[in-house]
Amino acid sequence: MFLNELTQREEEGRPIQVGIIGAGKFGGGLCTQISQMKGMRVALVADLDEEVARRGYTANGFETNSIRKTVTETEVCDAIRAGAPAITSDATLVCQSELIDVVVDTTGSPQAGAVLGISAISHGKHLIMVNVEADVCIGPYLRRLADEKGVVYSLVDGDQPGCIMNMVNWARALGFEIVAAGRGTIYQDGDFEGTPETVPERFGFSEEMMERRHVNLRMFNSFRDGTKAQTEMTALANAAGLVPDIRGMHEPSVNLEDIPKKFSLKTEGGLLSQHGVVELANSIEADGKTSLSNPLNMGVFVVIRAEHPHIQEDLVSYFVHAGGNGYNYLLYRPYHLVAVEAPMSIASAVFRGEATGLTLPNPTAELITVAKRDLSKGEMLDGGGGYTVNGLCEKADIARNQNLLPLAFASNVRLKQDINKLSPITYDMVEIDENSELLKLRRKQDALVWGE
Repeated sequence: MFLNELTQREEEGRPIQVGIIGAGKFGGGLCTQISQMKGMRVALVADLDEEVARRGYTANGFETNSIRKTVTETEVCDAIRAGAPAITSDATLVCQSELIDVVVDTTGSPQAGAVLGISAISHGKHLIMVNVEADVCIGPYLRRLADEKGVVYSLVDGDQPGCIMNMVNWARALGFEIVAAGRGTIYQDGDFEGTPETVPERFGFSEEMMERRHVNLRMFNSFRDGTKAQTEMTALANAAGLVPDIRGMHEPSVNLEDIPKKFSLKTEGGLLSQHGVVELANSIEADGKTSLSNPLNMGVFVVIRAEHPHIQEDLVSYFVHAGGNGYNYLLYRPYHLVAVEAPMSIASAVFRGEATGLTLPNPTAELITVAKRDLSKGEMLDGGGGYTVNGLCEKADIARNQNLLPLAFASNVRLKQDINKLSPITYDMVEIDENSELLKLRRKQDALVWGE
């Protein structure tokens, strides 16, 4: 896919110029993958830590003295024209440079994603949004802006929402109904309450690996405590037009062969009250400690509906797992390759003008905030992956009607009252900064979506 187009770009000496914001594990991995490709190059890497940005190049054979530190747009353009690797601590330069074709945001910060996303789109750049934390907050606004500017706003291939969207689009193109779509998880007892300093022990990370790959413990804790999976499924829901069946989804412990059975209607022996949902398939036994015998692990899946007997016969003959009284069938990938596949979204935006996953103008789901533990009046909330709160996927209209606080606004805000563990938090329960740029953008989006 895209091999001919990339080869032609390479032969013509005009590779796709990519700007990457954030050079941590994902950003650094993307630098490495692009370094192996023809027709695409990393033109500029932005990170608040210039040494981390520099390692995005040195890890791939670039000499330190060949890397240009840039502080102005002119310096960026000079470096790109010279074919020299460039770094900066000013992410706005990535968005503004006239010679950069595609901006990739890997920061994981809703605030940064809002400001930088608008800047990139306004300057005519395609925007690949690895930052699902921003997407679930103001993705519909950014998508509308991208449509106006004639550029692509996209989730990223390789990350679970993008991988699942590829499967969803394939299935829908063939006329299948989507019963459920989602990803695997590996949550154990106590993970919901996990904190950043316990991440290395839980995942077996060594100090050497954390240093070399610039592991963000808070980000990885959001994987551990469930917030990241909830965030990703909210992003998927908003791109595919799906909803969570219940708040936080069902997330049963299931082997592969049981997924199409569990994710069927209750009347068919499953868990669901409706079709068209996002879900999670946990790979840990119900005891919360041991792995299942044939789990999905960190793979992705779609449960499709096939009612024609000929198609059912074909699917069964190819050993596709069935459920839902023989009408539901499991499609899955046992892996997702994160930064390895991400360049496919860059190429798709440039060559086809298409998004891997495009957030709908009107969201169907919201990432709401719940208390990770009992919280006291006056405590400061510290956002996803921290010590105080978790995110859960909820239907957008329910979140709106109950005034539930999006997780993006649950950082550095003070509680006005005590909150019990697992209880949802509303806008009224926190002292929110009314001058926040993110809040202003979100209110613009709400006015567009809800007509208020």
